[in-house]
Amino acid sequence: MLPQSQKQTVSKKRQILKWGAIGVAAAVVIIYAASFFIPRPVTLSYSDETCASGFTLLPGIHSTSDTSRYNVTHQNSLKVGGFEIAALRTCLEPTKAPSPGTIVIANAPGGWLFARTHFSVTAPKLPAAKVAAVKAEVPATKPLLVPLDQPDSLFEYNLAANDGVTSCSAANKALECELEELKLEQGKEYDYQLTRSFKGQSVQPVGNGSFKTLKAVTVTKTSVKEKQIIYSKPKELTITMDKPVVGADVSLKRVANGKATDIEADVSVKDKIITLLLAKDLPRESSYRLMLRQAEATDGSTMIEPLTRNFTISGGPKVTSVNIGSFRVSQSATVIVNFDQAISSTQSVSKYVSLTGGTATVARYTASSIAVTLQNLPRCQDFTVSVRAGLKSKYDIVSDDSWTYGSRTICHTVSTIGTSRQGRAINAYYFGTSGPVTLFVGALHGNEVSSSLILQDWINELEVNPGRIAKNTRVVIVPAVNPDGVVAGTRNNAKGVNLNRNFPTDNWEKDIDDTNGFVKGGGGSAPLSEPEAKALANLSTALKPRLMISYHAVGSVVIGDPGGYSAGYAAKYASLVGYRNATGQSAATFDYGITGSYEDWTIQKVGIPSMVVELGSYSFRDFSHHRAAFWAML
Repeated sequence: MLPQSQKQTVSKKRQILKWGAIGVAAAVVIIYAASFFIPRPVTLSYSDETCASGFTLLPGIHSTSDTSRYNVTHQNSLKVGGFEIAALRTCLEPTKAPSPGTIVIANAPGGWLFARTHFSVTAPKLPAAKVAAVKAEVPATKPLLVPLDQPDSLFEYNLAANDGVTSCSAANKALECELEELKLEQGKEYDYQLTRSFKGQSVQPVGNGSFKTLKAVTVTKTSVKEKQIIYSKPKELTITMDKPVVGADVSLKRVANGKATDIEADVSVKDKIITLLLAKDLPRESSYRLMLRQAEATDGSTMIEPLTRNFTISGGPKVTSVNIGSFRVSQSATVIVNFDQAISSTQSVSKYVSLTGGTATVARYTASSIAVTLQNLPRCQDFTVSVRAGLKSKYDIVSDDSWTYGSRTICHTVSTIGTSRQGRAINAYYFGTSGPVTLFVGALHGNEVSSSLILQDWINELEVNPGRIAKNTRVVIVPAVNPDGVVAGTRNNAKGVNLNRNFPTDNWEKDIDDTNGFVKGGGGSAPLSEPEAKALANLSTALKPRLMISYHAVGSVVIGDPGGYSAGYAAKYASLVGYRNATGQSAATFDYGITGSYEDWTIQKVGIPSMVVELGSYSFRDFSHHRAAFWAML
């Protein structure tokens, strides 16, 4: 047995242990209460994880009392053999859109009431969009930046505009909303609305406003124009924009047989100018396509549509035109040969330009033309102007082409047989130098302009085909006996006399019946009182033609001398053009008496066989329809 003193000592020790155990138990209770019953304060973060530090035993068996608001997860786990013993960090993740305020969330093993940890979660003021800070003008293809008063990666944001919706991503304290998806036009104002949602739920308006898309960057000038022919040796091509640019997608291609081949070139951008530096000279006589697909300005604006310029690089000088026709050229004419580009000023052009069929002087006329001056070539002389290959341009591009042009000097001669009352020349055109004459006369009446025009066509026809005129044959043409009437558009001459009533026939009369009725003095004061009639009479008497054909309008008839030499020609002419042959019926053809006519005078007084052709129109003539008849008269 223990002594009494020892027993007392043991008793005291037991008391100490008892009260120690009670103290430890009390401390555990206090710690438990502090750990599980007193909520841990946590502030929700809109831009990062929302977590609290603290020891959690066996976190894998814990569950949350209310998952409709938050999910609770654990981090920084302590594991033994792959088994999670404890965690040092607890994180809370919202499961529905948070709203400002504080709620308490409990987390315990198995969801029990025992060992339940409480978290006091405070959601601060929601992020606010500073829509007033949105730029007034923005690029249509760049993100629209909407500042936020605080970072936010928790909510999703959308921007609605132009009947479309685009998503916005959070970047620091701003939203980047992709405008390109909205297909906005450049240079146009749009209203917009910004909304946010949480995991596709609870869409809420955040703000609204308006912005204007920047005006598109456009091309103001190019160094090459559409369908331009370039004669120089370009070293670079430039495109000028209306704004400074930072980048451009530009290319140059050679186009041949429907295929396009890239041309090597360096692209540089400086201020408003885009430059293509060509690595080498472009091949000549080739087609090219310059294309600017897109350019971006420093303000972010872009082009609305691409720019294309198709152009050609020329070869050496080529003849484009000559100032003469193929006939009726003056015997001393200066023939101007025009080229598509300036020719070399240091090269002797006479070495490359020549004339056959006569002599000529050759000289540079302008920067892009050469003058070949004929040296009094014979009448009706065929000649040829030639340019051989080798001629250089001002850029020393050598021509590979030769060129020839054939023509003929004028075949007829012209004489003025008299003048009109107002001093206008009455001209006669002569083909041939000897032999019997066939005389053609027109426009005794000035308003019958078709009669003058068809004789001018006949002059050109003879110039084109001088070889068809038989040797020892002459053709004389007076297209306008009454030039004053032609100019004024009147039937009579400037004195009011009907020239075809002013000839000294047996039935000449001073006062006449005409298309407009009785005309006092219409036949002139005396036969051949008018200078025009006198000039024609003198010519007719001097020539004494084998046949005279006088053209008038209108009627579509042909009238020859009854039973005379011209009757057969009249019948031939009428049959070839489809006109009525009124030979021997002149009195019945016109509804008024005809006195002092030129045609009657020629047959009655001078013995010249004559015939009248009344055309079908005062103004219109169809020479091609009459061509065969004209030739038949010769």
